[in-house]
Amino acid sequence: MQAQAQMPDLSLPCPFEREVILAEKSYYRIGGRTRFFALPDTVRHIGDLLLWNREHRLPLVVMGSGSNMLFSDEPFPGVVISMERMNRMFWLSPDELFCEAGVENTAIAAELLEKGRSGGEWLHLLPGCIGSTIRMNARCFGGEVAAVTASVAVMDLGGRIRWVPGDDVFLGYKQTSLMESREIVLAAVLRFCCSKPSPEIRKAMDCHEKERHDRHHFDFPSCGSTFKNNYDAGRSSGMIFEELGFKGCREGDAKVSEHHANFIFNTGRASSGDVLALAARMRRAAREKAGVDLDLEVECTGLFPGDVLDACGVPYVPAISPECRGWAGLLWSPGEHVHERGAANGFPRTLLQGYLTGYSGKDLVFPPDIGVHVEQLLPLADAAENPGYPFLQWTTLARSGALAGSRVVQKQPGGIPGDFTDGLWNHPVSELFIGSGGAGAGYLEFEMRPSGDWVALRFSGPRMRDPVSGALSAALWEESVQRFLCREGGFGMTFSFGLLRPLIEHGVLSLQCAASLGNECFGLFPWWHPDAEKTDFHQPGRFFRLALR
Repeated sequence: MQAQAQMPDLSLPCPFEREVILAEKSYYRIGGRTRFFALPDTVRHIGDLLLWNREHRLPLVVMGSGSNMLFSDEPFPGVVISMERMNRMFWLSPDELFCEAGVENTAIAAELLEKGRSGGEWLHLLPGCIGSTIRMNARCFGGEVAAVTASVAVMDLGGRIRWVPGDDVFLGYKQTSLMESREIVLAAVLRFCCSKPSPEIRKAMDCHEKERHDRHHFDFPSCGSTFKNNYDAGRSSGMIFEELGFKGCREGDAKVSEHHANFIFNTGRASSGDVLALAARMRRAAREKAGVDLDLEVECTGLFPGDVLDACGVPYVPAISPECRGWAGLLWSPGEHVHERGAANGFPRTLLQGYLTGYSGKDLVFPPDIGVHVEQLLPLADAAENPGYPFLQWTTLARSGALAGSRVVQKQPGGIPGDFTDGLWNHPVSELFIGSGGAGAGYLEFEMRPSGDWVALRFSGPRMRDPVSGALSAALWEESVQRFLCREGGFGMTFSFGLLRPLIEHGVLSLQCAASLGNECFGLFPWWHPDAEKTDFHQPGRFFRLALR
């Protein structure tokens, strides 16, 4: 009882609400109460929340708009992370649209209509947000999100961020690598190469809208198709259930649609148990009477009876208490070990990898092909024993433009070419800020150009150069910073553990990649939600905090 009384004292490191009824947040209008409902609106918020949970170890769930989630009626003792406020959208190029995970599918269709770009008409009135749409490789009306997704930004449970090519995400019909990887979709770049007159686009959208209404998709709360299709069956799941006479069948207030036999509606006060009992009957009948195995498409989320999940073919993690129950659909479940992608020994270990986007988040303000990669080269324990060894590596690689380096690197007698010089920011330059992993205000700034020119500065606070080590002198950095140029045209630096050790707090460090190309052209990775028009990289409170290991 004492532990129960102390529960409300916890606070999340991002906007949140307490004791939220999940039935009010999901399309199905089903679900119990969650202890915390997190509402991050920046990438930093999500990373801080994952760091926070490394200590508090609460069950985690990620949701978009809840359009494909069946929440348990049981109280959820953890954190539901809603992506609804991660909803920025802007054009990187005439063909490429950047969308945060919480952008609604219908909003994307409306943007394409306005710009006269074809290929996304099918997204109109498709329930849900683009992050979830990508995660499940959604499709309808002949369209499939895999066909228009160029790349996806994901964050793993360790807080590491990387952009993944679409070809590495999509594995086939309603299958993606994200379903098993325990990574959060942060954003995506969608590619729409075809132009079309807006009236033609509008006509196609209206046609899709009419079909949805004609088939009574929105008569009652639901999550759309309950089961995936099995193409070996030669017909859709809806057709199979119609042949088996399931139209109109019910369990409590859960009822199979009279118009589409693969839809289960909540016609009143259906429970998650009602929906799953009906789904289990349908699945069993398809196997026994039609000889077809079907997989549930609806995502069961929360704590459910194990036998019910087994009957519906839903994988789960057995609960320690109560017995005979299981956790389904969680990003992280109590008792699970956090696994990371990467080499067998884990090093070099990617911390940040991706493309910079425009500081302002406005259309067409920054080139889309400037990539950065920050890696941890050694484990903390090994680095502590060898503080002079390179510990962190930062690489910039641009395919074209002012930051594109030479693809033929000639060795110089004195080492890497380039001068240590102030005012480098007056030229196109890539920048890395390294700050405290805790509450400290101090940070380091490194700038470099493809020519090898560079500068390094230490600050005790925002734009406050340290009076001693903040002076301009290459000699202050030569033992701890090494520069390099790559044959692929990239360039970068490595930093020793001894240099960074004062900034590492409890194994956490903060990083921010940036670039200035001149003519008021500024980029960031990870991206921010700037609250002022004036560009200012020197905001250590916005740097992205990462756990080292």
